[in-house]
Amino acid sequence: MPLYRYVCPKCGHEEVLLKKFSEADGVKCEVCGSKMIRQMGNLETIVFKGNGYYTTDFKKSPAGSSTK
Repeated sequence: MPLYRYVCPKCGHEEVLLKKFSEADGVKCEVCGSKMIRQMGNLETIVFKGNGYYTTDFKKSPAGSSTK
C-alpha cells in the first residue's frame, strides 16, 4: 500500500496516510474538518525489509578472486 501526503487548503494541516489504491479519496482534516487534497511528493512508497533483495541476488565477487 502506498503512502499519500494530504494537505488541508483551509488551515494548512499536513498528514501522511497509508491507503489502498482502491480506497476513496475523501479524507477530512482533523483540525478544521474540511476535505483534504492529496499532494504529489517524493515519498518512498516501496520499502524492502529483510535480507536478499539486492545483496544476495546480485552479489559481486570479492576483489582478488577470480571465477573460472
